[in-house]
Amino acid sequence: MKRKALVLALAALGMTSIGSLALAAETPDTIAARQKIFGFENVDPKTGQVDREKVVFSWLGHMSGAVSMGGRIFMLDTYVPRLEVAPGRTPFVIKDLVDLKPEAAFVGHGHSDHADNAVFIAAKTGATLYMTPEACQTAQKALARMKSDAFMQADPFYSIPEGTSINCVGTTTTGSVPGTEVIKIDKLEPVACVVAFRALHSVSVDVDEDWGPQIVVDTPDPRDPQLFPPGVPLTPASPRQPGQQDLRQGSGPGGADELNFQFIMRGAHNFTLFFNNSVGALKEGVGSNWPNGTPADGQRLLDLIRSLPPTDLAFSTLSSGNTDFNGWRDHVYMAQALRPKIMTTGHAPIGAALQYYAGFLNELKVMELPKNAWPGFPRAEWPIVRNHTDPTDVLKPEVFDINDSAWLNPHKASTIRQFCG
Repeated sequence: MKRKALVLALAALGMTSIGSLALAAETPDTIAARQKIFGFENVDPKTGQVDREKVVFSWLGHMSGAVSMGGRIFMLDTYVPRLEVAPGRTPFVIKDLVDLKPEAAFVGHGHSDHADNAVFIAAKTGATLYMTPEACQTAQKALARMKSDAFMQADPFYSIPEGTSINCVGTTTTGSVPGTEVIKIDKLEPVACVVAFRALHSVSVDVDEDWGPQIVVDTPDPRDPQLFPPGVPLTPASPRQPGQQDLRQGSGPGGADELNFQFIMRGAHNFTLFFNNSVGALKEGVGSNWPNGTPADGQRLLDLIRSLPPTDLAFSTLSSGNTDFNGWRDHVYMAQALRPKIMTTGHAPIGAALQYYAGFLNELKVMELPKNAWPGFPRAEWPIVRNHTDPTDVLKPEVFDINDSAWLNPHKASTIRQFCG
């Protein structure tokens, strides 16, 4: 992609001073929540400050993660599968995410399995939400619904005062073409620069003749319900049980409008974290949010991804509507362009994480060598893949020393200047 053709929208979205981190100790509840989520060894037991020399990533299930980057705490998506009234299979409850006190949540798209809980967390903590403008419209509708929910208003913890507002920042222009706007978000400055752009949501396309049909049938472990018996779900059904509350995003615009984010630390070796909670048919250039796309749309996105600062850690989906016909082909396209050092995964169906992990590794092998227009993806360039299995990997902090020479890459400097100034 010709860089001059790229629209760089340098939006100063919420500058924060690093000095504010040390103003006062956090409450006992916040200290406890941060120790639970990020690990006792990474959190100061007196102040609640998370180690500023580390990036700590803690998987919350599905495609949600809690991150401390240089001591700044934020979330990637907010939905938690099998979130219950009391800890059970999921070893935390919604109060823990509120007590965590994230300053922001970056939501890849507005579907319920990514955006649920976001509005409630923002209303209770003041966290800024970063979504597409379309998804922000739906979030504001969800806030109004929660305020009028008699069950919520009768509970001291869940009630949301009438005057409460949320700050949902519409990221990229409404209806814009994927890969044509790159937004610089200043929320985590001076610790980190954040880059966001529209991408493609997964979609099913015809069988790729290069690789042939690769039909994936989800086969969750049938023992899962017996191994991990369900508790009382937080989301109510009928009749409503004690403690249940409706924290869903709800229907509305922006459901499939996909955002990708890259977080680039300033200083040390510029550790980078990339987040995508969906991946479209990049070869064809189409997604469920961009059904009439062309191969040129996919190529533009791949070129943009290749032009980003080199990625150290990618938190990436292993799910796709295209596994029905093409297996994990789209995920390999994404990984080949991004080339992260480490790829940590999510979005596999409950009980089927090992199937998805094995499927992705097999797809890497299938697509290792060049074929027709595919340039190949040599084994030496594959990421280290760290698979997540629910529930055994929930709240198992992954810790990265920002001063580790593994993150040193001379190619970062020029690209950071391009995207972050």
